[in-house]
Formats: sequence, structure tokens, C-alpha cells
Amino acid sequence: MQRLFLVALAAFVFAPAATAGDAELTRARQLYLPPAQRSYGDDPDGAQARYDAGRDLVEAVLAAGKVRAGFTTLRASLLAQGRRQVGRAEALDRPVGSTSAGRLAPLPVAPVGVGPRRHDEALSRRLAAVAARTDGAVGIWVHELGSGRYGHVAADTPFAAASTVKLGSLVAALRVSPRPEQSAWWYDVRQIGFWSSNLGANRVYERLGYRAVTEALRLLGMTSSTYPGPYRATTAYRPPGPHTRVTTARDLGRALYRLHAGAHGDPRALGLLDLSRPQAVAAIRVLASAQPASENAGLLRPWLPGAILAQKNGWLSDQRTTAAIVYRNGRATIVVVEVYRPEIDGPAARTLGRDVLRAAGL
Repeated sequence: MQRLFLVALAAFVFAPAATAGDAELTRARQLYLPPAQRSYGDDPDGAQARYDAGRDLVEAVLAAGKVRAGFTTLRASLLAQGRRQVGRAEALDRPVGSTSAGRLAPLPVAPVGVGPRRHDEALSRRLAAVAARTDGAVGIWVHELGSGRYGHVAADTPFAAASTVKLGSLVAALRVSPRPEQSAWWYDVRQIGFWSSNLGANRVYERLGYRAVTEALRLLGMTSSTYPGPYRATTAYRPPGPHTRVTTARDLGRALYRLHAGAHGDPRALGLLDLSRPQAVAAIRVLASAQPASENAGLLRPWLPGAILAQKNGWLSDQRTTAAIVYRNGRATIVVVEVYRPEIDGPAARTLGRDVLRAAGL
């Protein structure tokens, strides 16, 4: 009798949770399955709508939690439908050779370091000589975190930001939850880091809002950077040309330093970022997971075998930018390279990256 009572009690206690999950799953099917079953075009607007519909369905199903055995088939079917739509959209946006299911890198081991404290004039002269040999407009920022020494060229000149200001979307999404890996935005954050997803960045911008993204840029210290709206490719004739999405080498260097220092426990950096340490760690891990596919390989990685790079790259027909923390031999150095030239090609931009690394002693 006592055993029967305990079984009945357990059923009473746990049935409401299961029933609630069943109800939420049914609601997810009613609200989010129809949009995820629609046909969408392969143009940018269609791809974004397809991605958002799939992501909405997936997150609603995951948020429903556990369901009873009779609902598990429905749950799996809804997840599969949502993920198919997301995958179809990403196939239109993702660089060839990249994947949405990439491995998340561990946090690189390095000292906290210090901010840019000592201008190394000899380093700046070497960097200026590299820039002078380059066919195009160049911006450079190099900051050795161990010593605080730094050098630069045109560090405050606005260049087209391309995807580099997606750092604002990334941080805005990480700030939503104290446990980023359990957030509804975690998938989008990973894709922004893995392969510079326009779809993920646009979803963050549209759903969290302009204010959240621009506030994240401010917290990163990117005071000269702009994020006017969803991503659209344009052309230009001089930096930044008609581009309204701009940034500077110094802004990018400052943002990476704050994220590095915060991830390694510096309380001042965490205060400036308004992030917890786990949130800052997640940011660096995602940036260190950038996949070297197509232009997302950036300007530096080809010349740094064995190094770990936490990086954000940007590329347009007239612009190539890499902003990276180079972790190598126990050292951490921030290197930002921007180059503008109409119809610039990848090999020429990567040659500039190589020459900057040599001038910086890396």
C-alpha cells in the first residue's frame, strides 16, 4: 500500500511538469511550425526570413523542455523541420568550407596583460614603412599585452567595418543571459564567431534592437564605430567611401583587449564591458573558433602556424580587415590590419598581413 501511495504521489508531483512541456510543445507547433513550412526565396530577404522561422521553431521547442513519451516523436520532427530551414538559409550565407556545427575552442592560456601604455615609435615607423609599400589605404594597430607597448598607422581613420562590428551583436547577445551557453541566442553567437553569419547578426539586431547592439559597441570601447542596420554589401572609391558601417583600427584593438582581459579575470575590464567573466570567456572562445574557410581565414592566420587566433574578419570587394588576438608561445598580441583598395584581392591583402607580422616581430 505504501509503495502504491509513493507511486501515485510521484505521478502527481511530476505530471504537471510533463503536461506543461506537452502544452508548450503543442503551442510551439501551432505558432512556429507554419512559418517554418513556408517557401522562401533565395534572395537576402528570403534567406533571413527562412532562418528566423527555423530558429524561432527550434528555440520554442527547446524552451518547452521535457515532454511525455507520446510527444517525443513530434518534438524530434519539429526540431528537424526548424533545423532544415536554418540549414537551407545558411547554405546561402556561409563561406564555402565552413560549418555550423564547428568545435568550440578552449580559452587560450595567457596572462591578463596591460592596456596600451607605451608608444613604441620604432614599431610605428616599421609599420608605416609597410603601409607605404602597399597599394591601398592601410590602418594598423599592434598592442603587445605583456608589456603594454603599441604601434600604429592611421589608427583613428575610419574604414569600412564590414563584419568586424558584429562584435557588437555578439556581445549584445551574450549579455542577455548569465549562462550564455544556455541562452536562446547561443546558436547565433556561435555562428557569428564560427563563420561571420550575417543571418545570426541580423537576427540579434532585429530582435534585441539597435540600442542593445550600439550599447555593446560602446561597452567594447568602439566609440568611433557604427552599426546602422542589417548587412548589405556596397562599393566604394576611397575609405570609407559610401559605407556608413565604419570602424577604426584603434576601436577594434580596444575591444579585443577588453574581451581578453575580462575573460582572464580583470575586474576593471569586466566592469567596462558590463559582462560577467563567463560571458567574456564565451566571447573569446567563440572568436577563437573562427573557421579558416575562404576569406574568413583572414590576413594573419596563413602566416602563423601553430598559433591560436581569437579573431573577427571582415571583407568586401574593396576592403579586407582582420582584428585578432594572437596567442603564441605564452604571449598575447593584438594585431589589427585594415586595407582598402577598389577590387582588392585576398592574396594582396594577406601579403600585407604577413609584412605587418614581420614588422611586429611575430
